[in-house]
Amino acid sequence: MTLILSRDEIKSLLNLSKAIELTEDAFKQQANGQVVTHTPYHIPVGGRGALRVVSGAILGSRRVGVRMGASSGLGGGDRMYAALFDTESGELLSFMGFPFGTLRTAAHVALAAKYMAREDAQRLGLFGVGRNALGILKALASVRPIREIYVSSRDPERRKKFCDEAVQQLGIKVQGVDNPEQAVRGMEVVLTATNSLTPIFPESWVESGTHVSSMGKPTELSHGLHLKASRIVVGSQEQERNYSNSSVALPLVELTAEGKLSWSRIPELGELVSGRVPGRESRDEINIFRESQGGYGDIAFAAWIYEEALRRKLGRELEL
Repeated sequence: MTLILSRDEIKSLLNLSKAIELTEDAFKQQANGQVVTHTPYHIPVGGRGALRVVSGAILGSRRVGVRMGASSGLGGGDRMYAALFDTESGELLSFMGFPFGTLRTAAHVALAAKYMAREDAQRLGLFGVGRNALGILKALASVRPIREIYVSSRDPERRKKFCDEAVQQLGIKVQGVDNPEQAVRGMEVVLTATNSLTPIFPESWVESGTHVSSMGKPTELSHGLHLKASRIVVGSQEQERNYSNSSVALPLVELTAEGKLSWSRIPELGELVSGRVPGRESRDEINIFRESQGGYGDIAFAAWIYEEALRRKLGRELEL
């Protein structure tokens, strides 16, 4: 029997703290070789948009699945769905609405900051005010004592609206800046969440001790910043080597191909979570986290939602 779950039935089941807990466990399994990673891909539809497919497996939980959804060009963007299977029987356990894509990203970024940012980090600079940004700020504020946020965005009106909403929801200082340098210098955390195809600031602005977290296009950070950093950590090497948009330049791929960086010295987040490598070795080091594109993290969420829905007797079972 397959359990059918609507997004309205399950959207309140998973909160931020639980999401971070599930994400940390998934990355521990990554470090132990108990996950299967597959690079997300797009199925283009007549030049109007695409269907995005993200997949992965959590072998320790015997769960494998896909998350999929139409891009905004097809009228989607926020409407995601997940199909969850048992790895041994192949049974389709559940098909569900999946309103947790933004939460998954926020949990990944927060988990990285927990291991990589200074413990007393209070000042954060943000680039980009898209649909993921506010959720990520909430997540970062849950793992570090963030007290001031400075926001850089190309659209002043949209930036102001975002800052006003963030102040209301976070209860701390959130201020827009006209000069992007103000969102980098003096910051202990810098979050970049843009679609920029060129670096959004020079590496000379990044000061000692900064944790930089990138979840936008790989091109938003410069080659120079990657070389300046003492440590670079990725969510998934597989996904960073095979980014889903092949037309986008990949700084890590280019720098490793040139021999300026080595993949052997770019750990995955699971190695930090499991204690195999440190996230930060000094207050002064600059480090970078590159948030990868989902997959087994989504399946970890879907697997937990399925079990919780069974426990609460939610949804309806169908013989498909």
